[in-house]
Amino acid sequence: MNKNFKMKEPYSTFKPVEVPLPYYVDHGKMILKTGTKPLWNFAKPFIKTLMDPNRTRPILTVANHLSTLDDPLLWGSIPFKNFLSRHRTRWTLGAQEICFTTPKLSNFFALGQVIPTIRGAGIYQPAMNFALERLNEGRWIHIFPEAKINQTTELIYFKWGIGRLIMESINPPIVIPIWHKGFEKVMPKERDHTWIPLFGKNIVIVYGDPIDFKDILINYRAGKTDEATNY
Repeated sequence: MNKNFKMKEPYSTFKPVEVPLPYYVDHGKMILKTGTKPLWNFAKPFIKTLMDPNRTRPILTVANHLSTLDDPLLWGSIPFKNFLSRHRTRWTLGAQEICFTTPKLSNFFALGQVIPTIRGAGIYQPAMNFALERLNEGRWIHIFPEAKINQTTELIYFKWGIGRLIMESINPPIVIPIWHKGFEKVMPKERDHTWIPLFGKNIVIVYGDPIDFKDILINYRAGKTDEATNY
């Protein structure tokens, strides 16, 4: 994809809102606590990294994508206080043709710090540039690298955008993998009313240990390794 690609409307009207997201996260917490069976949540490694007062590096969380409710339901598993700071509030990429089709939807998702992204526009589109800028500010970016909902048991090959965010960030991000299960039962695709969530489902959310690519990137930029090196 050409780096000079021009994103069409409504991206030009997108106004990023940098505020804490109590209303957005609170809905996720409400649904998780009242609409699901026992929630198995392993968020301590992530919370420790996110809340570290000495952290100077950005965070990039990466998760499998099971349903349209993955975000914000995922963040309902994190204590509410973590979102009362702008620096600790995530930005995420969202499909423009789904999340930004009307003024009301555009305003809603902009308030939720969702970046309108055009599928197929490549890794150099304005949305990716905007996400990279947030990482360079030391912020938290969340992505679903499969780039679409996948309710099978196997991951789809990740899109290249995750590589660009890691490699081109001035200060390499701390990467935290997230694996979750159960949202595909809350919002199954194969049914008549796909927009209505189903309650009473078991949910599992696992936050992996932080992955640090800093040394690899230092060696790569110094010419000591190449893009084809296996680790």
